Formats: sequence, structure tokens, C-alpha cells
Amino acid sequence: MENVDKTNTDNSKKRILLGSLIIVVSIIIIGLSLSYAYYLNTVQEVNPDNQGTNITSGELTMNFTTTQYINANSAGLINDTDVVTEGDYTSFSVTLPSNADASSATYSLYLTELTITDNLKSKYVKWALYNADGTSMITSGDFSGATSGTNLTLQSNITINKGETNSYRLYIWLSNDPDVNQTSLLNGSLSAKVGFRAATI
Repeated sequence: MENVDKTNTDNSKKRILLGSLIIVVSIIIIGLSLSYAYYLNTVQEVNPDNQGTNITSGELTMNFTTTQYINANSAGLINDTDVVTEGDYTSFSVTLPSNADASSATYSLYLTELTITDNLKSKYVKWALYNADGTSMITSGDFSGATSGTNLTLQSNITINKGETNSYRLYIWLSNDPDVNQTSLLNGSLSAKVGFRAATI
């Protein structure tokens, strides 16, 4: 009888140990996955309110049509070819109203109030500016030469005519390279605001 009780006790201890091990491994996996996502989830629009708020510069108006933050809904790396279908983006437009005094204007788009940790100053942390529906890339770059506290120019001297609206998507993602160990990109952070400057012609 004593042997049976001992066997039951040993089996019970093994089950508890196995259950604890599964929980610990799961927590480690979730922790590693979420650390990849952290660098993205603080990138925000220049406007501090919810979607639909306008920002003006001269007669030009910038309007954000997405929510305030770019969120990494799926943690991990994204192949560059899949960024439009899998990456998170912020959507915005620039308009020169039809009742503007100027017949045309020029403006530049940039990231301002940039804050970035050293491990994310990498060619694997990328950005790309697309047209409104994501079918055409306008320009792209990475954060390898980024410096906290400075502006990063996305596109300069864009011309817009009276009554026109230019619409964009800005993607920021962690680029997958299957041949490179990218663990150095863990636990970093990057934040910035989308902004523009205008000059009436």
C-alpha cells in the first residue's frame, strides 16, 4: 500500500513539474515575440487627437485618416515583399483647398521628434511611403543613420495644385533576413511624429 501511495505521489509531482515547465516556456516565447513588436507601437501621428483632425501649414491641410498609433498587431519580422499586406501603416492626406489664394504649393513630409534606441539604428528597421491604396511605393529608407531629436525626411518638394489632394500610407517595419541573426533588434524602441512643411509658390 505504501508503494502505491509513493507511486501516486511521484506521478503527481511529475505532472505538476511538466505543467510548470510548459507555462514557463510559453511565457518565454510570448516575451520574445512581444519584444519584437515594442519598437513599432509608439510611432504616432503628429496630431494628438483621434482620426480626422486636420493640421494646417499655410493654406495646405494635412488630415490623418487612421487611428493615432501604428500598432504591431503581429509580432515578428516581415519580408519586404509582404509589407503592404502584412505591415501596419498610418494613412494621411495633404490638400490644397479649391478656395486657396495660391494656384499651387510645394511641401515636404518628414518624421519629427524622433526617438530611437541604438539597437534600432539599423538597415533592418525600414520605412516606406506609398500612395493611398498601397499599390505604388513613392520612396523608402531605413533608420541606419537616424539620430534621436532630429527630423528624418520622407519626401521633399512635392508639388500640389489648387483643389487637389495627395493621399499616402507610411509603413514602418522590421525587415526579415533569414540569413542574419537579428536578435540584436530585440527590446528597442522607436517613436516619431509625422509632419509636413509647406511653401506657397
